[in-house]
Amino acid sequence: MEKPAPHRRGPRPLHLHLMTALCVWLSWPIVRPGLRATLPNLKNASANPDPDMLRRLENILEKTGTQNPALDRALAGEAVARARRFIAGIRAYRHHPDRRDVAEAPVIWSAGTTRLRDYNPSMPDAPIVLVIPSLINRYDILDLDFASSFLRTLAGQGLRPLVVDWDVPGDTEKNFDLTAYVTQRLIAAMEFIAKGNTAPMHVLGYCMGGLLALAVAALRPERVKTLTLMATPWDFHRPDPAIGASFRTFADQMEPTLKTTGHLPVDIIQSLFATFQPLQTLTKFTEFAGLDPASMEARQFVLLEDWLNDGVPLTAPVARECLRGWYGGNNTAKLDWRVGGTIIDPRAVTTPSYVIVPGKDRIVPPESALPLAKLLPHATLHEPMMGHIGMIASRNAAHQVWAPLLHWLGEHG
Repeated sequence: MEKPAPHRRGPRPLHLHLMTALCVWLSWPIVRPGLRATLPNLKNASANPDPDMLRRLENILEKTGTQNPALDRALAGEAVARARRFIAGIRAYRHHPDRRDVAEAPVIWSAGTTRLRDYNPSMPDAPIVLVIPSLINRYDILDLDFASSFLRTLAGQGLRPLVVDWDVPGDTEKNFDLTAYVTQRLIAAMEFIAKGNTAPMHVLGYCMGGLLALAVAALRPERVKTLTLMATPWDFHRPDPAIGASFRTFADQMEPTLKTTGHLPVDIIQSLFATFQPLQTLTKFTEFAGLDPASMEARQFVLLEDWLNDGVPLTAPVARECLRGWYGGNNTAKLDWRVGGTIIDPRAVTTPSYVIVPGKDRIVPPESALPLAKLLPHATLHEPMMGHIGMIASRNAAHQVWAPLLHWLGEHG
């Protein structure tokens, strides 16, 4: 008997992605007078015609001018066809039968809704790697599939990955700020681990989790053997200094929501990230419509989208720290970010560090992450030409990211 197709609401927030797509389609020359005026938009929008088509359009302009009914009809047909492919891609995703079906690793410690999962319980004496994901996405990206699992790869190389499963904040965490997450969850988990294994552990953080890992290394250096930071932001005002004012304004707009609900909802977080790559959803779902649903490429797409659309809300105190402190005030790069009253200064973290800065990252641009590598006294920098998610979930990740990391960890015990 076939499993019923999972209920999917994505891509979230759907109304935003549909409106973005509509704006793109309405920018096509057929719906506005003057093809020449809209040609720059066609060049800048990744979901629009390819370079060969643009060159042909320019040639036609030179020969026929901007008024060409036949050309307008052709472009109108292309716009409608692309709209249909986009909607077909969303439908295909929503009804795709695949879902993440790996067995959950056992829980060895919990507090509130936070759990610590053991990915190599059969080797209790193996070197421990404490893996800290972001607070806004579930840890599943690190273990999407048996064929593509960062955590299982670490375990297969004789390590004992212990991943933090944050889950949705519960009643205990509803008033947590970043200090509470670091001290009452991460450091508490480390103290539990130390009861059975007193040796210092490797600590690894991904994205926002990298900043939490850095705080742990600063506050409990005696517990940390090595520090690995993957796509971790530091200078939030690079490469665009104007981002600070934008986020301060956004934080002001979100304050009534934070006061009313006590958290920053997932759809608002997703909307925020969509501003970094506004046309990405349009492009990828249009392309997905053309994939064989039974292909591995389609399965990987579905698993990634399910993860992206299954985010976790931020507590109001954490949202304020991130929006106003990190993005708005850039207090990390200004060395004014405090956890438990202690300034988190990378220059004081003498732990051997491995910093991975993906060269194609648009969520955490290299310009934002590289300053952190320069501040850490004993940092090894690795710059794979990959994206923020690709470094964890693409077919090339094992070779370009995981293998070099494992080699470095091997050199450090």
